[in-house]
Amino acid sequence: MGVLFDSQPTAQMVFRPDLHVVAANRCYCEMLGIERAELVGKRVFEAFPANPDDPRADAEAELQASADRVVETGEAQEMPLRQHDVAGPDGHYRVRYWRIVNSPVFADRGDPTRVTHIIHTAEDITGRILGDRVHEAKRRAAMRGADLAYFEWCPGSRSVSRTPQFDTMFGFAEEDHANPIRPFMERVHPDDLAGLEAEMERVSRTVGADLHQDFRTVWPDGTTRWLLVRGESIRNPDTEELLVVGMLLDVTHIKQSEAKLREAIAVRDLLIAEVNHRVKNSLQMVTSILNLEAQATGDETARVSLNAATARVQAVAAIHASLYEDNDLKTVRLDNHIGRLVEHLRASLPGRKEQAPQIVLQVAPLRLPIDKAVTLSLAVNELVTNSVKHASWPEQGGTVTVELRREEGEQIVLEVSDNGTGGTSGLLSEDMPSSGLGKRLIRGMAAQLRGTIEEECVNGWTTRILFPE
Repeated sequence: MGVLFDSQPTAQMVFRPDLHVVAANRCYCEMLGIERAELVGKRVFEAFPANPDDPRADAEAELQASADRVVETGEAQEMPLRQHDVAGPDGHYRVRYWRIVNSPVFADRGDPTRVTHIIHTAEDITGRILGDRVHEAKRRAAMRGADLAYFEWCPGSRSVSRTPQFDTMFGFAEEDHANPIRPFMERVHPDDLAGLEAEMERVSRTVGADLHQDFRTVWPDGTTRWLLVRGESIRNPDTEELLVVGMLLDVTHIKQSEAKLREAIAVRDLLIAEVNHRVKNSLQMVTSILNLEAQATGDETARVSLNAATARVQAVAAIHASLYEDNDLKTVRLDNHIGRLVEHLRASLPGRKEQAPQIVLQVAPLRLPIDKAVTLSLAVNELVTNSVKHASWPEQGGTVTVELRREEGEQIVLEVSDNGTGGTSGLLSEDMPSSGLGKRLIRGMAAQLRGTIEEECVNGWTTRILFPE
């Protein structure tokens, strides 16, 4: 029997009803860091004196009372969870928490009902207790700092166990009512109630389902609070009932800030749209003035220059028109915008319309930031104008193709080509020498786009600008 006792995996000590130790197994001695000889023959609390710095250290009285009950009833007694610190080799006391069970031993053959000894089984749960306390302290700190509330909801009984913060978030005092969830649901905003109930019903059907919903509560005084509920469904290990455990977070300030931000963004967007509208109108006024000047002048060179300037101003005006009409105030959708720009170019070309080249668009629905879109618009204007100015076609006219595409490596390609001969004649002027301004502008625009220019002359003229997106 002694070998079996000593090999037990649980820490056990045997003492008489007067608390004098008669045996201790190896596990017990190792756990307490004490030799068996230092225990046997002593009273328990001679070997393990109470911490003199702990005024609540009354474990001896509790142990004696438990031993008396074991002797009286002949049944094992589990002592309440308690703290009893143990001195280390340096004499300093270490905090220790114990779970204790005292079991009877009937060793009197003459009186088999008399309890002669008590087996004292001790489990050191210090780590678990201190860990739980750290967790609880963190939880309390989190609730205080972030308006958090914890809860356990039982769908079967429709009851909710919760922390005091839960009641506060619904406008209740802690003592207002017990555990039914109904009073809380009655304070959910009518517009949010159906959604919350549907989400709770969904989560309550499956173990492991996640609960995630935000909703409003309305208090009797009219106060409205926004709450966010997060949780999951689990199986109660004791009753096997399904429980939904989680937390509530008061997000009213976040929602209010979001509403103010949305309002500020709406005002900003309105102002930006109004600015774009005014800029567009101002630029259109400038184009009208330039058109009038071009019509009034008798100088052919001046008229050509004024018409070119008009087209450039119109290209910028078209960008602002696109921004005014689009909900996205940061980027421009280029297929719509270039289509509108080309319509203005067609209308502005001089000469007989039957001789005008056909302008074909092959533009992908790309979006670019405003600054790049403005530069690209001006490049399209210059390239199309140059094709019309320098190419030559038969009397029925030719074709100018505008293509915009994205290639691999996030590179965008603008390509303007014509099927003219590449000669010097054109619709704008048959004998007007080129100033070279258009080419200089195109080189500058390519530099602004951080791009490169490629040109080739095969069955007409092609200019290609490649730039990063």
